[in-house]
Amino acid sequence: MKRIHGRSGMAISIVFIVLVSAAYVLGWSSLFTVKQVVVVGSPNPSETFVIQHSIRVGGKMARLESQAIAKSLKTYTWLDHSTISRNWFKGIVTVRVWTRTPIAQFHNHLVDEAGIVFDLPSVDASHLPTIAGPDAASAKFAVNILTALPLQLRSQVRSILVHGSDSAILTINDLTLDRALTVAWGDETNTALKVQVYQALVALPENSKIHAIDLSAPHAPIVK
Repeated sequence: MKRIHGRSGMAISIVFIVLVSAAYVLGWSSLFTVKQVVVVGSPNPSETFVIQHSIRVGGKMARLESQAIAKSLKTYTWLDHSTISRNWFKGIVTVRVWTRTPIAQFHNHLVDEAGIVFDLPSVDASHLPTIAGPDAASAKFAVNILTALPLQLRSQVRSILVHGSDSAILTINDLTLDRALTVAWGDETNTALKVQVYQALVALPENSKIHAIDLSAPHAPIVK
């Protein structure tokens, strides 16, 4: 029994020594330190520089707090999400970032499909529809209308003017009539019906010269 207990004690001691040694190597020795920080996907060189220097070269790889770094990156409005990976043997920390995808412009800023207003340097937004409204909530409302449209019709929308919090006016470069139409869209409800009524109205020969449509009450549309 004493021999068995002796062996168990020795095994425990060996495991303890291994764990302590591993902890030392990872957390305190000169091995496994950060030698280089690489940023992939950043749209701005100056922001790449800031991200690189938010992770200390020479610091311990094991002491990097990925969640804290990811949280600090959230200060960039253009950031959709990010990942952080470590090459332990080469000492390289790679920060990969993904930018938000703009679908509209709002007060000289950009808006994504979630209705989040952000800035993204060096982006040509001239092809994106513009949203006019008093606040970020109006941008979200306009985006909800825009993203609910069929892709073909959505691509023809040039601007959305938001009145209050539940009414919008769309300017549509209609391909059928080959000119811009002002469309009073109303709120977010009955989108499928409004699209159906709109397409039927612009297809009618007698409406070839109209310049405005009111679809706020889609069962009783008005053309002008």
